Amino acid sequence: MSRIKILFISAITLLILSACGREEVPGSKDRLYIRASAVSPEGESNPATRLSNTGYLVSFEAGDAIGVTGIDANGNILDICNNVRFEYESASVENGLVWASFVNNRGYDFVERVEGATYFAYYPYDPQWNGKTLEYIIEHFDVQANQSTKENFNKSDLMTPTAAIAPSNTELRFTMYHQMSTISIFYNNEWEPDGITPRYSIVLDSSSYPADLRIENTYRAFTSLSTYELRRRYLVNPRKTPKVKLSGYLKENNFRYFSKLIEVRAGTLHSISFEGEPLVPYSDGVDLGLEDVEFVDANGETTTLNHKVIWSKYNLGESSGESYPFDPADGDKGSKRGSRDPYARGDYYCWGATFTQYNNGLSGYNGYGYNNYFDKEYKIAPLGGTIKETEYDVAHAKWWRGKWRLPTENEFRAMYAGCTFEVVATYKESHKRYMGVVGSTPYFDVIKVTSKVNGNFIYMTTGGYFDGTIEAERDNEGNYTPSGDGKYNSGIVSSKTAYYLSSSASPTILRCISYAYFTATEQRIKIDGSRYTGMLVRPVYSPNEN
Repeated sequence: MSRIKILFISAITLLILSACGREEVPGSKDRLYIRASAVSPEGESNPATRLSNTGYLVSFEAGDAIGVTGIDANGNILDICNNVRFEYESASVENGLVWASFVNNRGYDFVERVEGATYFAYYPYDPQWNGKTLEYIIEHFDVQANQSTKENFNKSDLMTPTAAIAPSNTELRFTMYHQMSTISIFYNNEWEPDGITPRYSIVLDSSSYPADLRIENTYRAFTSLSTYELRRRYLVNPRKTPKVKLSGYLKENNFRYFSKLIEVRAGTLHSISFEGEPLVPYSDGVDLGLEDVEFVDANGETTTLNHKVIWSKYNLGESSGESYPFDPADGDKGSKRGSRDPYARGDYYCWGATFTQYNNGLSGYNGYGYNNYFDKEYKIAPLGGTIKETEYDVAHAKWWRGKWRLPTENEFRAMYAGCTFEVVATYKESHKRYMGVVGSTPYFDVIKVTSKVNGNFIYMTTGGYFDGTIEAERDNEGNYTPSGDGKYNSGIVSSKTAYYLSSSASPTILRCISYAYFTATEQRIKIDGSRYTGMLVRPVYSPNEN
């Protein structure tokens, strides 16, 4: 079960009425139908680590089972509802929460109603909790010593409501919170030629505790569309293990290491990242002096970054380490192996993807759109979550590494408030280096972004966006062909406007992200960009951010 994926979520709890099939059973009593939502763990920011997330999206999957127990008005466990096993049947995503329906071994999705009774659910189901109260289960639960397998990890992931609940009309609507604490380690590792086996293993040294702590070597689990997700995580019981010390290093390269004492608590996610050496030098960045510039955030509050942001001089796709199967056409910006040209537009990426989705002879993808997106259920991050410095951050995890990463929404806001924007050049560029054909040649603007604070500047090229193939595709009747989710293969859109990915998920639309949208005359943060839309990337790093 891919329960947790790298990502702070606010624990929004919405009471959604069940629409699943409610079977008529002759002679049955009044019924309470069961729904459950699993709330993501809260991110815990640790100053000595580079990586802190805003929550991993949590969901139930086939085979998952919860136990449901009823307590009568006198505090006694109901005989007709004593640790009844219900198995996951289906789910619906509503406003960022995944609400799951469950059925028991008779195929019923309800329990009998008893006047004055309250009920609780817990995950994962275990027959040893027959006749036990919620407080007893939480107090006596413990994690598996070896969590290196998916099965054992799931057995360690206790989720419960905060207390037994009374029915709401004809429903029991359980909001499940994590009772354990999650420790996650990510590092931008290198892989063997198979693309699955990490080249360097992580070693925990003898100063780590507790003694039975086991962080198994990172592995890449196959998901779909030839994509993999990284996993390295461990659950601890904060009631029995209130403190954890992690001290480790890469076996072959001891210069990549960490050492951190963590005070764990229930429902928190502690994320730690190896930095290592960047593949692109930090000297390719510019300090615009924006750390103390006031800007208005998404909540309408005036604030500042309080940390330095170094902006790269060029877009992702223009470093010397990235390559293309074809040389550019005459007059095109960029080069086959990256030119470090500040005017060149670079590559397009979907949010969370570390690969391009046009058919460039390397990725095998044929366009941007829902049909080709690797995370169609939007499990990477919940509403308001982030992929900053995670394995889904294309600059940090894939190409530039080190401290390089995607900018946050607020870092773009600080840029807007602290800089001027001016078009200084215009050029057109074919798609030959992507597709091997010249095709259309859209025009782009080069915008000079100059700091009001120190006068330093960078160039940011407009690139539009893709909700389809690079070249527009039409059917025999001349209509654009569909690329999925109501979008069409209309080629590049709005080439004279800049669309740049941020690391922030949309706060209100699950399938969308927050992104930078600007021209020389208008600068905005928009929250309605589809996660599968192809946009440009401008890496940044923060030398002094906690």
